[in-house]
Amino acid sequence: MFWSKIFSDHGKSVVCKSLGSKTVLRPLAERVISENLSHVLVAMDRDYEGLRGSLLHDSRVLYTYGYSWESDVFMDFSFDHALALFATVAQKRKFYEDYKAFLEKQSRVLKRLTALDLKYIGHNEALFDREKPLAIINASGSSEPFIKVDAILAKAKAIGKFQTCSIPEAIYRALVGLHCFYGKVVSRLIFHWFVFRTKKIPSCRKTSFDTFAAMAISSLDVTNAQADRNAYYSRLVASV
Repeated sequence: MFWSKIFSDHGKSVVCKSLGSKTVLRPLAERVISENLSHVLVAMDRDYEGLRGSLLHDSRVLYTYGYSWESDVFMDFSFDHALALFATVAQKRKFYEDYKAFLEKQSRVLKRLTALDLKYIGHNEALFDREKPLAIINASGSSEPFIKVDAILAKAKAIGKFQTCSIPEAIYRALVGLHCFYGKVVSRLIFHWFVFRTKKIPSCRKTSFDTFAAMAISSLDVTNAQADRNAYYSRLVASV
């Protein structure tokens, strides 16, 4: 759904098929390049390939702007549409200010965790279970959702000394945690903020994460070139 919107909103007619994770797509992309296949594009998550210097540079291989499509969607979507899924709210401005404060706080945490995650990403024992993104999120409902930093630090300590890759200081300073950390964690963190923030409203409605994500994708404005993400995708599609 995400890539279909990227292409269609830029005037391209492309048939998108979901084939699997990076373990499937990376070899496919390498084959497209080595065999010089035409009329085939491989679009996939960036993950840490940019920070590790392992991106495939070919116009037929497309990467997300941030860590993953979730990162790109949830860095900028319609707040009003999201809020309307959960409740009818009179003071939207206050909700939005609370939301921005939440994002800024969590982004600082995720920036530090990005450096730690990248440090251990090549270890055979994962720092956290990527198949269960909610495992490192406290979404109990009694407080705003947050990342269980202590649990991640404890796991890093248990693994011990290891260094897959380090981030140069200048690049680290420019990182935005919400953009560069594991996107599935970011998306669920934001979803559960809306759940927490609206649950005490009398008109509160229940919604699923899938519905929330579909709304976020459909509400994206990817053609406003003033946004860095959008300018990136404009260049990407133009190069195809």
